[in-house]
Amino acid sequence: MQEPSPSLTGYRFGVFELDLRAGEIRRSGLKIKLQEQPFQVLTFLLQHSPNLVSREDLRKQLWGEDTFVEFDHGLSNAIGRIREALGDSADNSRFIETLPKRGYRFIAPVEALGPTRVLPGPLMGRNRNGPHFQARSLEQNFPAPSGVPSRASAPAGRTWLKIAAYALGFAALALLFGAYFPRRSAPKPVQYAQITNFSDEAFSPALSPDGRMIAFIRGSDVSFPTSGEIYIKMLPDGAPVQLTHDSLPKYGPAFTPDGSQITYTLSDLEHGWSVDTISTFGGEPRRLIPNAAGLTWLDEHHVLFSEIKTGLHMGLVTSTDSRSEPRDIYLPEHERGMVHYSNASPDRKWALVVEMGPTGAWQRCRMVPMDGSSAGTQVGPTGACTSAAWSPDGRWMYFSAAVNGSSHLWRQPFPSGEPEQITSGPAEEAGVAVSRDGRFAISSVGMTDSGVWLHDSKGEHLISSEGYASLPSFTRDGRHVFYLLRRESSESPRELWVTEVASGKSESVLQGLSISSYDVSANEKEIVFGTQPPGHPSQIWLASRDRSIPPRLLASSGEDAPHFGSEGELIFRASEGKENFLFHMKEDGSGRGKVMPGPIINFDGMSPDGRWAVAMVPVHELPTTAVVAIPVAQNVPARRICPAQCMAKWSSDGARFYVEELLESDRSGAAVVLPVPKGKSLPDLPDQGIHNEKDSAGLPGSTVVNMASFNPGRAGRNVALGPALDTIAYARTIVHRNLFQIPLP
Repeated sequence: MQEPSPSLTGYRFGVFELDLRAGEIRRSGLKIKLQEQPFQVLTFLLQHSPNLVSREDLRKQLWGEDTFVEFDHGLSNAIGRIREALGDSADNSRFIETLPKRGYRFIAPVEALGPTRVLPGPLMGRNRNGPHFQARSLEQNFPAPSGVPSRASAPAGRTWLKIAAYALGFAALALLFGAYFPRRSAPKPVQYAQITNFSDEAFSPALSPDGRMIAFIRGSDVSFPTSGEIYIKMLPDGAPVQLTHDSLPKYGPAFTPDGSQITYTLSDLEHGWSVDTISTFGGEPRRLIPNAAGLTWLDEHHVLFSEIKTGLHMGLVTSTDSRSEPRDIYLPEHERGMVHYSNASPDRKWALVVEMGPTGAWQRCRMVPMDGSSAGTQVGPTGACTSAAWSPDGRWMYFSAAVNGSSHLWRQPFPSGEPEQITSGPAEEAGVAVSRDGRFAISSVGMTDSGVWLHDSKGEHLISSEGYASLPSFTRDGRHVFYLLRRESSESPRELWVTEVASGKSESVLQGLSISSYDVSANEKEIVFGTQPPGHPSQIWLASRDRSIPPRLLASSGEDAPHFGSEGELIFRASEGKENFLFHMKEDGSGRGKVMPGPIINFDGMSPDGRWAVAMVPVHELPTTAVVAIPVAQNVPARRICPAQCMAKWSSDGARFYVEELLESDRSGAAVVLPVPKGKSLPDLPDQGIHNEKDSAGLPGSTVVNMASFNPGRAGRNVALGPALDTIAYARTIVHRNLFQIPLP
């Protein structure tokens, strides 16, 4: 491509255009979300295309000589985000070519762009990527890689521009040092060593007994159970090898004591929860123990694992690997409690437990005695604990836990003591495995981003503002999309925002409280929402959309998942004793009572007319749960929608009903769409519900749509269905994680 002039304003390649002055990238004229550091990396590659840009050059120019940021992870994360934005891949590159251990090269044809006119404006305004300033600062900050001629030299003069560039540099340094020279209570910076280098996600690490191999999952951990395939890698530099190929949800890989097999948990429609095993050399997996999860080994013939008692009530047990000599160790008090992971201490007297609580959310970790004599005590930081491990000498407990919305590694002395944070910064850690010598932890390190997108007849459109957006919902007429938004960091509160579909105009609706769930009334004048104050039971609030009346607290004893019912009632979930039930109350908080006498597990939503609730309930069969439609104010029986777990939702106008089975083995993402007859709230359903699209073949008006692109996490919470069949709002979550070795204090 031609050498750019000093007045360079951007680059064009294919349908993409990178605007240096605005600091943004557009596809066919539509802005694409790309964070600042990936934007700088992309600009640097474009500036030197088609030449190779070495990793060392990128480190020097964009990270600096004495950076405290882990460079390998930062660069891999940036490249992954660029590829996601451009629709590119490492396996079939159209734009960015990876040259292993050397660097990257932008391989598509690139056109340098010049200005059409220069607009006057302030030097420093609200937009730090504003005119006059960004193009010059980017060019000045991106000198040519070593041995490659520069594409443009900085023009002389205009001292105020240089001063501004220096000011920006000092501001960036201030931000960098503020983030990585923590306050007194924060951990010291640590240097990571990268183990895997995927463009998507590697997580759930497990070390072999001799420390020479690592097993992990490559796939998605956006929802639980996680999905993906089991991989194995020889340390330190072996090539990753894929062992499984079944596309089923799985988690918790663990090596057998002799290191010859890897066990892992499966969750599917046919078997529920079960543990399979596969050779480290590959081959076909085989079933080891049914009704089992999170299995680890105590010795060559004894195992520690979780099993379902009733519904989703999952407790910790031990037995032989043939399930003889069973013994209960710990059962959560609440019927919705689930022990998913456990790890025995080196002396086999204690176990660290990772569990979900009454609402299905991760709790603090727990330490329980292996003799089953008590429920033990909670350990680790006050937050959502997702992984736990021991030091080889048993003197330290290690955790990955989300505190104030950000997941990092922690440690705590055994048996008691104050938890200490080990890692910090914008990148988050999930999962922890400790080396045999106790000097290192291996964790999945990366960053997560999420935006709400609209799919309609015109294509795909990003409708959320900058930040992390989730839980979209349409108004009945489809003219507006509501969603939750964290505007700054993972520790920011989740606010309620709304975007007008036609104009793209967005505005904040509720601020000041961190919202966990919400529902908008049919007339769009009221909002009921749930909050989860740290260290306190969940709450339910009612607010007016126009803010004419301050939000009113209606309940604060652990109630959650509120929705509008019919005739001025609110429907929500709450615990009574050891079980969850579906309740109703009036909008002033009075008239509280149960919708039905039997317990529920999860409350997933309401029909647009407020007459039917969708909930997961325990059943006495395999699988041990089912999703049903529950009549709220009618004397008619509940209707089964599907066995086990599925996404069951109405279109915003109530004219169509969608069912997507989430545990089918083919994981195709096919959803059955059924028309709702006029005057009714539910379509005609088979007596045993819908297992897959074959069950709906004979139902009047049924059709099948592919939801794989809109519901990749397969949870259904982040998908909203508009009044037209092709109108869907969904949260697109971008996660880039790789395994890193982290030195321990």
